[in-house]
Amino acid sequence: MMNVSGNNFPRDTIDQAEAICNSWQELLSKLNVPNISIEAFKEKIAAAKAKFEATERFRTERAQLVKARNTSIYKLWGLTKRVRNAAKATFGDNAPEMTKFGGKPTRERKHKKKGDDPFLDDQS
Repeated sequence: MMNVSGNNFPRDTIDQAEAICNSWQELLSKLNVPNISIEAFKEKIAAAKAKFEATERFRTERAQLVKARNTSIYKLWGLTKRVRNAAKATFGDNAPEMTKFGGKPTRERKHKKKGDDPFLDDQS
């Protein structure tokens, strides 16, 4: 069974196949390959080239789409931060309205007393 799903072939397979086909064409009368004709081999090369070219077009198109998507999201993130900062400037950091803009109202910090910190005890 042939491994169709893996990439167990050289990168220049199409180039090698074309070179072999040209050599086969030159020595057509001297070379007999069982179960395949030179025409069938040429058709396989043409089909592989067409799929390769289509894949390269899709790869280029995908790269362009990813770049456009990332640019769009980057701009959207900038606008999101701008609106959130405007809300902070309008309502204040601790305002309950900030929760609607994805902010969290800050709580008062609890200050520890000197005696509460076990590292500050002088009981060594």
